[in-house]
Amino acid sequence: MKRVTAIYPGSFDPVTNGHLDLIHRGAKIFDELVVAILRNPEKDPLFSVPERREMLEAMTEDLPNVHVDEFQGLLVDYARTRNAAAVLRGIRAISDYEYELQMALMNRKLDPGLETIFMMPAEKYSYLSSRLVREVARLGGSVEGLVPPMVAERLRSKVNGVTSSK
Repeated sequence: MKRVTAIYPGSFDPVTNGHLDLIHRGAKIFDELVVAILRNPEKDPLFSVPERREMLEAMTEDLPNVHVDEFQGLLVDYARTRNAAAVLRGIRAISDYEYELQMALMNRKLDPGLETIFMMPAEKYSYLSSRLVREVARLGGSVEGLVPPMVAERLRSKVNGVTSSK
């Protein structure tokens, strides 16, 4: 029987409860789920790639078929290196769908064997994005219920200019 590996790519800056919802549900569907942090040198992230990786690894340590990795460049090229058959993407709203459809069709053009699976988040996370979480944290608002406690603590340290000690 063929084992199916899927890639769940993103910036995860920071990881939210919405991301974790998709990771837990994806882990039930795929034999292996690779949570792949995109290294984008053109963006100015709040958290470094090693910090994001550390948080994701801590949040997924109870899921034996979930692995955290990082990549740069084309997703289809990275997916080939992992022998992945699918890409998992979250869709929150129509605006997400329009963007994700374009990406999925381009990925299909570049690699017809790579399927994109769209998954809706749990209703309680349907509005949640890393960008909104960063904005709320920077403006001093509570991120309770939006991110795991470990991430909330790291966010507080970042926005208050305190270096996190892991």
